[in-house]
Amino acid sequence: MSVPESAAPVTVFPTGWRLALVQVRAMLGLELRKTFLRARALPVVVIALMPAALLATRAIAVAVTGAHADPAAEMATAYAGIFQLFFVRLVVFFCCFAIFSYLVRGEIAERSLHFYLLAPMRREVFLAGKYVAGCVAAGTLLVASLALQLGFGFLAGATYGGTEYLLHGPGAGQALAYAGVTLLAVAGYGAVFTALALSVRNPMIPAAAILGWEWLLFLLPPALKNVSVIHHLQSLCPVPVPARLFAVAGEPTPPLAAVGGLLVLVALLLAWAARRARRLEVSYSGD
Repeated sequence: MSVPESAAPVTVFPTGWRLALVQVRAMLGLELRKTFLRARALPVVVIALMPAALLATRAIAVAVTGAHADPAAEMATAYAGIFQLFFVRLVVFFCCFAIFSYLVRGEIAERSLHFYLLAPMRREVFLAGKYVAGCVAAGTLLVASLALQLGFGFLAGATYGGTEYLLHGPGAGQALAYAGVTLLAVAGYGAVFTALALSVRNPMIPAAAILGWEWLLFLLPPALKNVSVIHHLQSLCPVPVPARLFAVAGEPTPPLAAVGGLLVLVALLLAWAARRARRLEVSYSGD
């Protein structure tokens, strides 16, 4: 039996996980436009670019004063300290705090959270969309900052043999490792602050406690070190930090175990955040 030519085509709407992916993709575009492509994101950009600005200042100073350029190997060791002690522990931490905390608390402050909660969308999908948007924004910004840092740090003239080291020597692999560690740090700290924003009204004091926990990691027993983002990232860094800058007690975690442990920590935090999201209610009067 033939179908009449005038019959309208049947539209098939996505369901299940396909619907969730469509909704997350829609949230991603919306969040990037309304949250990160505005003037309010400028302070986060400034913080993210601080290490690159410092290394650019160093390169300019070496060029202007004619000072002796450090060998590339020495610069690699010095940059390892900059990356672990300044970039990851402070810059990535504060950028992730600003971005992921605002994703939920900012909606409450602007009295727009109810638009999401009234939409025909599961709370877990709402959480996933917020988290993915934060990871994309923070990851893009911080990896771009990392690229500028390496460019200025190993600039020809500022570092002897720096360009050859970075493009054709071991620096290329180290750059990829630093990028991977940066993205893992964004995923880890993003999960921490997503869960924190859904658990407390003012995440600033708990965030300060978490920062202290991360900095005092070397004083903690091995069992407590696993409840830390920086512990899982340290063994993944391509160049170890000299003991005179930062001493870590105990043996480093194998890379596969470090990545697996961090992903388990992220999964646990997001599971907790999803549980909180299912009970999330609009209460603008209390904020």
